[in-house]
Amino acid sequence: MAERNYWTRMRRTRMSRRGLLKASARAGVGAAGLTLVGCGDDDDDDQPASAAVQQQQQQQQEAAQVEQQADQQAAQQQAQTQTAQEQQQQQAAAQAQAQAAADGPKQGGIVRIVMSDGGIFDPAIVIHGGTYAGVHQIYDWINYLDEGFVIHEGMADLPEVVDELNFIYSIKPNVYWHPKPPLDGRQFTAEDAVFGLERFGFDNPEFVFKDRFALVDKFEATDELTMHVQAGQVFSPILKAIAEDNMLMVSRDAVDAFGDEGLSTDFEAQIGTGAFMGESREPEVELNLVRHPNYYKEGQPYFDGYRGIALPDDALRIAAFVDGQTDFLSYQWTGAFTDFQAAIDEMGEEEVTGVPNPVTFGMATHIHCEVEPYTDPRVRNAVHLAADREQLIALSLGGLVIGGPIAVAIQPYGRTEDELRQLPGYRSGDLRQEDLAEARQLLDASGVDLNGFPPLDIWAPNATDYAVVLQQNLAEVGINTGINELTTTDALAARQNREFSMIMLGQQGASDPDLLYNDLHTTGGQNYGNFSNPEFDALVEKGRSVFDVEERKEIYDEAQDRLLEEWNPRLYWSWSTVTVAFRSYMRGFRPTPGPTASNAILWGMWFDEIPEGAEA
Repeated sequence: MAERNYWTRMRRTRMSRRGLLKASARAGVGAAGLTLVGCGDDDDDDQPASAAVQQQQQQQQEAAQVEQQADQQAAQQQAQTQTAQEQQQQQAAAQAQAQAAADGPKQGGIVRIVMSDGGIFDPAIVIHGGTYAGVHQIYDWINYLDEGFVIHEGMADLPEVVDELNFIYSIKPNVYWHPKPPLDGRQFTAEDAVFGLERFGFDNPEFVFKDRFALVDKFEATDELTMHVQAGQVFSPILKAIAEDNMLMVSRDAVDAFGDEGLSTDFEAQIGTGAFMGESREPEVELNLVRHPNYYKEGQPYFDGYRGIALPDDALRIAAFVDGQTDFLSYQWTGAFTDFQAAIDEMGEEEVTGVPNPVTFGMATHIHCEVEPYTDPRVRNAVHLAADREQLIALSLGGLVIGGPIAVAIQPYGRTEDELRQLPGYRSGDLRQEDLAEARQLLDASGVDLNGFPPLDIWAPNATDYAVVLQQNLAEVGINTGINELTTTDALAARQNREFSMIMLGQQGASDPDLLYNDLHTTGGQNYGNFSNPEFDALVEKGRSVFDVEERKEIYDEAQDRLLEEWNPRLYWSWSTVTVAFRSYMRGFRPTPGPTASNAILWGMWFDEIPEGAEA
């Protein structure tokens, strides 16, 4: 490749202030919404923090202020959570009643969704919500995961399990590619499925799921509509792996015609079997999709089209929803309760519906284990012990819960909040003081220069407040570090290219504890911090070779214990709680665990009454 990789190129397309204003104008947000955005030059989001901000951050490190802030935030979070539960129950009941009273699905209208536009489309590379909004509509899955991480049939029926190593998938005979060259609307075949799955493991340094099917000996098309999957050894999460969010099927025809680079960055190359197909895209402004005329799910999608409006600024996003320019307040698999409440305050309870939705996304701090001073596990353990999880999640006002290496939603493997709060690094009060004392001892023993720590890279503005709290936590054990704010584009590029020492970004929890293999195994596709430990590798290799739930739980319990007590290659602190909010004239939504099923549900949603501005 002439350039380093797709993520490097992505840096060059970041949204300037001019682009943000252009997007807001396209969305039709009024002057009141625009006044919520700060002033500055075109590229003010890329400027370093001012000296005044730096000084303020230093002052905030004083322990008394930190404690006062934490107390206030904790009290506010508790009150907000109580209100959230009551409101969510009421809204969920109202939504269920409205659904029951509806006459049934109706055809028509353009669903309008706010989105960010990452400009990277290849499912083998895409790992963030900015492009999920588009590719998860254009492409489709062989099977997919629905509520409770239950596997559902997609373009193929549920597999026939021949034995623990062999699985047979029958492709449905009415699944068609979009009617665009070079596919021209032909039948999706077993050969397509084989290529689509094998491609994730191709030797391309950009492909982040290259280890996902490492234990599969072969994907084989035994006839036009039958695929045989044969594992070389027991791979217990194999059926879920095939059904996961990112396992979207692209065609050999499109790759041959456009190349890997074209498939990644050229909107015209996006030709799938999904419910919608590409019509037009203005980068960082708007994405337009139209209904696939031969979609295999009869009658779906009920919407005639899909419009994604790029509004990465939270104030503009909320204003667009309140002004009636969008139908979802956030993506249909994300959403903060505080935003939902703000919309109710502006619009009234009859106009907006909010539904609690369990997901496995969270926030974490990725640590590069080959960059000083984090090569020393004593330093990483000290950072783990110094981080105050209660303070960090308090900032979310109920949007986050304390989390460990495996999301609590992945039962029975994920640790609960109560279990985690008993562990060093998660404790409060006098026990936290013990953790801080141990952190200082570890730092003393390591001999590290406490003033020589590199700055913490962060995903701004989403992680800015959290970074300030973590900076203050580290100061409590003598670590002095700055904060380097990066745009979403630059933060993702820095992580993908391993160009960081410690970076605060989101993380995806997948659907099975085998996520730890992809995250931290020496060969893991998302092992951004280059962590390598033979004992850990052996544990996660064993975990993916066992079917028995209790035996697997013992393995992953040990893996989590040792990650948090000895190795700490990633600073775990939260997983998300989500309230999906949408206009009350929409029907057919139900909670789902993540992007895959949420998009499948979107295809089955409809307008009870087509709102103004959503006409085809």
